[in-house]
Amino acid sequence: MNSSFVFIVSALALTAVVVLVLMWSLLRTRGTTQPNLVQANQQVYRQQLKDLEKEHAQGGLSPVDFEFARAELLGRMLEDTAQADAPDAIKPPRTLVSAMVLAVFLPVAAMSTYMWLGEVEGLNPAVASAEDKDKHPDLEAMAASLAHKLESDSGNAQRWVMLGRTYRALNQYDKALPAYQKALTLGADDDIALERAEVLAQHNGGDFKGEPWAVIRQVLAKNARHFSGLLLAGSASYAQGDYKTAIRYWQQARDQLEEGDEEIQGIEIALNKAREKAGEPMVASRPVIASPASPHVASSKAAPAAAVAAGAGVAGRVSVDPALNASISPSDVVFVYATPSDGQKMPLAILRKMAADLPFDFVLDDSTAMSPDRKLSSQAQVVLKVRISKTGEAMTRAGDWIGVIDSVAVGARNVRLVVNRQAP
Repeated sequence: MNSSFVFIVSALALTAVVVLVLMWSLLRTRGTTQPNLVQANQQVYRQQLKDLEKEHAQGGLSPVDFEFARAELLGRMLEDTAQADAPDAIKPPRTLVSAMVLAVFLPVAAMSTYMWLGEVEGLNPAVASAEDKDKHPDLEAMAASLAHKLESDSGNAQRWVMLGRTYRALNQYDKALPAYQKALTLGADDDIALERAEVLAQHNGGDFKGEPWAVIRQVLAKNARHFSGLLLAGSASYAQGDYKTAIRYWQQARDQLEEGDEEIQGIEIALNKAREKAGEPMVASRPVIASPASPHVASSKAAPAAAVAAGAGVAGRVSVDPALNASISPSDVVFVYATPSDGQKMPLAILRKMAADLPFDFVLDDSTAMSPDRKLSSQAQVVLKVRISKTGEAMTRAGDWIGVIDSVAVGARNVRLVVNRQAP
């Protein structure tokens, strides 16, 4: 049954019930009488007499004063109650007229108020469907578009990855996993393999047992210093309550960073939280010497400069208001993304990291685009957002921690994006 039809029928039925109740209340009696004043006066005098007797018994009145006051009170009572009640006749109100006016006025007033203040367009199923679609970025359409293009270009690994990420953003992990797998068959990539392992864990309700852990171990077996592999291994261990193992993996990742690297603070916070959970003492941040062969260090330093130099991206640093540190866990997921300044909600570019990385530098450009047809470089201004999710879901949920900058010029660098409030 059409939901709009149900709404209209329900509203009319409720209005009819209210009108009937009010009409019955008006029509059930045509007149009334005034209350019985004699009985009321008698009750007052009886109470006053009891008060006099009580005061006399307690010694507050002498016998002479008591008898005098009692005689005076009885005299007034006889005088006031000697007359019988003679209630004034009360003319019956025009209840029938009032009821008829009410029966017409109330429904008309209710409908007029709804037409003025309500969402009349919401009664149109097509409009309601469109509004629902606006509430969720048009990822379904983008996924359909990518899938259609891949029918004739199935060898495009990048598009398969984008399709997987789009399905992941829709929480459709059963569709995302085959897309990631197809990308991996076209070319082995440890970063994509780790991303797929993380999606598989999400599909399994956050459980990394089995294949996700096997993939992490395979990546680390080939390169024990794989930075993303170590971070994910630590996050997986932390999520499973194995805090000592999480400390070991995160410490190995931390040891690769140079003194002053922006990612050290985030890892140190994660390490100390894991130490606290494991019952180990906190350790103050200390400088370390990085390996010159660390590929992560090189890429993290070169990417912002290259993208911003081309004028096609936005670069900056994400941090968290210190007052919120206790509310954020290292295993939380961080989304940094840019949306058009005209109010469209679908991201132009998006970056996904772990809260253990905070604070970190970021770059959003065409290489991080959600769709090859919608590029950040095509915009002059964007809205920059960061969101921290405990569930890893792409859609904003009440309780997520967020930060927003309403207008950022494409090509800007050194943007400071701070997580400072909670989503309603």
